[in-house]
Amino acid sequence: MRLMKAELLKIIAVNVLVLLALLLLAEGIGQGIALLRPSYEVLYLKPDRELGWREVPGLHWTWAGFYWYAADYSVKVQTNRTGFRDFDREYVKPAGVKRVAALGDSFIEAVQVPLEKTATQLLERRLNAPQAQAAGSQKWEVLNFGTSSFGVGQFLLTWEQEARRYSPDYVVVFVAKFIMDRTVQKYEQGRFQGTSAKQLWIRPTFRVDGDTLIREPARDFEEFARLQDSVIQHEFGGHRSRRRLSLVTLLYARRLHDAFDQWRQRHAAQRPNALPHPDAHPEIDANMLATNLKVLEELQRQATAAHSVLVVVDASRYFGDDPSISTALQDLCARGSSVYVPFYKDMQQASAKGIPLQWSHDGHLSEAGNALLADAIYRSLIQERRGDGH
Repeated sequence: MRLMKAELLKIIAVNVLVLLALLLLAEGIGQGIALLRPSYEVLYLKPDRELGWREVPGLHWTWAGFYWYAADYSVKVQTNRTGFRDFDREYVKPAGVKRVAALGDSFIEAVQVPLEKTATQLLERRLNAPQAQAAGSQKWEVLNFGTSSFGVGQFLLTWEQEARRYSPDYVVVFVAKFIMDRTVQKYEQGRFQGTSAKQLWIRPTFRVDGDTLIREPARDFEEFARLQDSVIQHEFGGHRSRRRLSLVTLLYARRLHDAFDQWRQRHAAQRPNALPHPDAHPEIDANMLATNLKVLEELQRQATAAHSVLVVVDASRYFGDDPSISTALQDLCARGSSVYVPFYKDMQQASAKGIPLQWSHDGHLSEAGNALLADAIYRSLIQERRGDGH
C-alpha cells in the first residue's frame, strides 16, 4: 500500500515538474517575442482644463497597441506644437486654400497607422490630386484634431478652443454610440498601478435641462494632474514611455478563466426561467441621445456662423448600434444644411467582401479602414461642392 502511494506521489511530482517546465518554456518564448516586437505603455495624453486632456505637444513615441507585444503594428508617432497628430499649421488660412477640420476620437487620431496613411492625410492628398483639382483651383489642407477617448461633447470643446481658429471650410465629426456615450460619462478609471483603484471625473461633460445645453466642468482635474505626475515619477522613472512587461502565461491563464466565466454565464442564461442577460437587448438612453444631438446642433450653429459646413460621418450601425441613432443624425443634418455621410454602409460592404477594416488585436481602423474613411469623406465633399456650384 505504501509502495503504491509512493509511486502515485512520484507520478504526480513528475507531472507537476513537466507542467512547470512547459510553462517556463512558454514564458521564455513569450518574452522572446515581446523582446523582438516590443509593446509600450505611453502617457501621451496630458491633463487639459478645457478639453479634459490632449496629446502632449511635440512628443515622439512608439505605439504598438495595448497587447503584450506588437501584434498588429508598431508606429512611430509625433505630435505637433499644439498637441495633435498632424503637421504644424498656421492659424491664418493662406489665400486659395480650403480647409477641413476633422474632429473625433482615436479613430480620427489614428496612431495605429503611419501618419501618411491616416484618413486625414489620405484625404488631403486625394483632394489635391489633379483629377480632383479639375473642379477648382483651390489647394486643400485637412487638419487632424482627433484625440483618444474623446466624446462628442469634447468635439465641440475642441472646435471652440482650437479648430475654429484655423477658419476651416468643413468641420468633420466621426460619430458612433460608444463615442456619444462619453459625452455624458463623468468617471474614468486609471490604467496604471498607482491609479487603477481611482475613478475620477476628468472629462468635461454635458447634459440637457429642458431645451438648454448645460456644460459640466471636470471636477477632479487637479487630482488628475497630480496623479499623472506621480505615475511619471514613480512608475515611469521620469519618462512618458516604458516597455510593456507582462507575464505571458499568467495573462493567458486569466483569459482562459474569463472565457470560461463568460461561457458559464451564457449557459446559465439559456436555462428556463433564467433572467435575461443585461446586454441582451441594449436600448438607447433617450437622455444620452438628446444631449448629443443638442451638442451637435450647437456645433452646427457655430460652424454655420463661422461660414463652415458640418459633415457628420456616421459609423454607428457598423458597430451594431440602434438604427434610431442614424435616423436622428440624418434628420439633424437635413434640418441644418449639414452633410450626412452614412459611413457604416461603406464599412458593411467592405466587410462583406472580406476586407479587414480593423486590426485584429486592437480594434481600431487598419490602413484599409483609414483609406475607406478618407474615400467616404472625399466623395461627400466633392458632391457637396458640386451641389453648391463651387
